[in-house]
Amino acid sequence: MLNIKDIQFAYGSVQVLHDVSLEVPKGSVVCLMGRNGVGKTTLIRNIVGLEKPSKGTITFAGINVANQPAHARIRGGMALVPQGRMIFPKLTVTENLRVGLAGRPGGGRAVPGEVFELFPVLKEMGQRRGGDLSGGQQQQLAIGRALVGEPRLLLLDEPTEGIQPNIIQEIGRVLKYLTTEKDMTILLVEQYVDFIKEFGDRFYIMNRGRVVANGDTPQLSEAIVRQHLSV
Repeated sequence: MLNIKDIQFAYGSVQVLHDVSLEVPKGSVVCLMGRNGVGKTTLIRNIVGLEKPSKGTITFAGINVANQPAHARIRGGMALVPQGRMIFPKLTVTENLRVGLAGRPGGGRAVPGEVFELFPVLKEMGQRRGGDLSGGQQQQLAIGRALVGEPRLLLLDEPTEGIQPNIIQEIGRVLKYLTTEKDMTILLVEQYVDFIKEFGDRFYIMNRGRVVANGDTPQLSEAIVRQHLSV
């Protein structure tokens, strides 16, 4: 579904990504790991079109989208849940969800009912303002807003950050449901190793803008974690 080949990117004279390559098979959960500041979020921004690489290809569903603008990639089937959730705090939950309709292929006026089935709290709190929700509820709202667009590829940047354990488990179960039952493909930036081992299919670890390790999640050993992720 997604193939990244030899991506390079710099902020001015500071090279952030160095020939990054990775594959995200259709219907899988692939986890992008690494210490803070190694280029994970920058790579996600390049994939979704918020930044443009200086070199390399980004192939999504067989098409090189590296030169497409972000809105074209969203209409083509990508969706992003950004780090920090980035909901609209003064809009209601329902209004936040309706924002996601703009990215839905062919448009649409109604939020799909399945979003409320996956996250019942969003229906219960539909008229509450987004800023009044807890951190875990805001994360569910951010994911729900992305799902409104009915994406084929869902990108999430640290979805468990600052979230209570029961909500983390609920998010993990939803991600597994989306891949196994809806054939969705998921790439997420994540630091929580236990979450990755439980819900991820494959992992990539970055350091200083390069991929330094990858494999199936059963191969994510304590030695690899100590070498590349321990502070």
